Amino acid sequence: MHSSTVDIVIPLGSTSKYANFELRMALRSIHKYGRHCRNIYLVGSDIPTWVRNCRIIEYPDHHRHNKDANLIDKLLAAAQLPDLSRKFIFWSDDQVALHRFSAVALQPAYNRRSAAAFDRQRIWHRRMKNTLEYLQKHGCSIKYNWDSHLPQIMDKELFCRIMSQVNYTAEPGFCINTLYFGLLNTPPVVEQSQIKKTIERGEFLTALPGDKLFLGYNDSALQGNLAGLLLEHFPHASVFEE
Repeated sequence: MHSSTVDIVIPLGSTSKYANFELRMALRSIHKYGRHCRNIYLVGSDIPTWVRNCRIIEYPDHHRHNKDANLIDKLLAAAQLPDLSRKFIFWSDDQVALHRFSAVALQPAYNRRSAAAFDRQRIWHRRMKNTLEYLQKHGCSIKYNWDSHLPQIMDKELFCRIMSQVNYTAEPGFCINTLYFGLLNTPPVVEQSQIKKTIERGEFLTALPGDKLFLGYNDSALQGNLAGLLLEHFPHASVFEE
């Protein structure tokens, strides 16, 4: 049985190349399309002064070369609060909703890339290889991963329990979603490409994808015309902005 509402937790890094444009778009998308959302928690050390109607958790980055350890720290800071809903949505600022969604009905989404798809040349690949090797040692599947770059629903008690048993600060670290959902042996029901479009280059698009629930992007994507399309789609300030 679903809870009637859930909270959303957005960890923020210490710097933003685009003056927190990504956070504005994420908040506007939640305001426009989110249903059954309760509170939004922003966790970081440099929360924009224009933010309104969000719960702020001041938390700095402690790990210079381990991004996921910083994410885990920040989710733990939120998960240990009694007021945070038992189920919560882990949302990154570079993710936006493109259609109406019910926060309580979201299902975990997996990424079909298996362990064979990753090498050790890139730091994120090393982190994923380390995560999948850890899962394999614990008898969990490595046929896919869970770092799908879209909002994921989690259980705060399970999250705290799992992370307390893992030395996630040791480099190269662990990929947060794959570690969490992998150790829970979560069944692969929703594949990311069914509900999310990924943009990671400075493309020039004719429109935002109309057939996807979510959009995930990175800094490089904003070198094309994505920023303009997002502003056209979300032209008005949300209740979370000054």
